[in-house]
Amino acid sequence: PYGGGVMGRQRRRQKGFTLIEALVVVGIIGIIVTVSIPSLRRSRMRASMLETVRTFEQATAVSRISAIKRGSNVCLRILADSNRQQLTNFRAWYDPNENEIEDAGEELIGNWQIRNAGEWSFEEAAAPQRMYILNAAGGGTVRGVVYLPNGMARSAVAGQAGVGEGAFDYFVWQDGRKWNTFRISIFGGAGTVQVQMWNPTASAFDSQIAHWEYY
Repeated sequence: PYGGGVMGRQRRRQKGFTLIEALVVVGIIGIIVTVSIPSLRRSRMRASMLETVRTFEQATAVSRISAIKRGSNVCLRILADSNRQQLTNFRAWYDPNENEIEDAGEELIGNWQIRNAGEWSFEEAAAPQRMYILNAAGGGTVRGVVYLPNGMARSAVAGQAGVGEGAFDYFVWQDGRKWNTFRISIFGGAGTVQVQMWNPTASAFDSQIAHWEYY
């Protein structure tokens, strides 16, 4: 009888966790969740912001190549105006009449959507990197780039093809300040793009995409 009682208790223990063991497991799960959620959020932020940068790089590359292949001006819309705003897309079209307006019947090249557009803010960079204004002579306010058939671009506010650079800032706006700010510059000469990130330690932009901050 004694032996049977011991075996019975052992069999009962093997059927499941005790209350203390269950509480320990729940506590461990809680710790893992508490630690992992902020990490996942940060990873998501980094991935999503870098995806938008890549989307813009793709838009500029396709726009420039299209201008060269077709032998026609191509306009790439970047910002609605110079103020801070939230965007949903970058848009490019052939502009054979060179009026820098997307007229009816002009062929659309691409409409690159920004994922999670409501989370990010965009604004024109300050002088001397102010962006080109599409149809400025006609009172236009849209900031963008005009790619010419030779591959050069009008990207700076002065409007000379192949001269200067226009830029915009891309960032998280939270608590009245910018977080994780990228400066994306378009050079007039080659029409290429440079991406830099704000380094809060040096108080300057540099090419190291490693200065992440979290709020």
